[in-house]
Amino acid sequence: MATSNFHNVNASHIFACSLENEWDFEDLKDNLTYEFKNLDGFDTLTKSDPSELRSFPSNSICSVSRQHIYNNFSLDVIVTIVARSGYYEGCNLDWHVNYEIDGHSADVDDFLSSINYVYSNFVDDYSETEVKAFSLLAEKKAEELQNQIVEEVEKVFGMYSDKLGVTARFSNGETIYHKVA
Repeated sequence: MATSNFHNVNASHIFACSLENEWDFEDLKDNLTYEFKNLDGFDTLTKSDPSELRSFPSNSICSVSRQHIYNNFSLDVIVTIVARSGYYEGCNLDWHVNYEIDGHSADVDDFLSSINYVYSNFVDDYSETEVKAFSLLAEKKAEELQNQIVEEVEKVFGMYSDKLGVTARFSNGETIYHKVA
């Protein structure tokens, strides 16, 4: 039985890197870290890869984040850069995103309850409608910030990898890739 060489979750393409030895991987990590240091919001702290699989171990390299401050709370969008091992050879570059409301981890689906909790601590009572409006604004802003970061991240990925697409995937898992311009 065959399987795909790459496990891609979020990136727009498979950003494949050929690696002949461990030094090549360390060199790739150093090059990526150097490039990402030039972006606003660079940090060496990372979140673990929620999409890591036993057959495709991953290594979180660094993260890039952006923050938006509202009157009474902050929204952080954190994109973690991941190098995920190929099944047969090489690796592919991917990313995953985390959101924080006032420093607490939150899913987009939880924005309303997280923001509601923040506003419940204030003496001034905010109506449910106002809190819901803040939540919708935060969701839109989170998407906007994520798209900005991802565009910058994938531009760097393109400098150190070959962009691949899936031409065909057979029922046994075998996959044929093609280069993407």
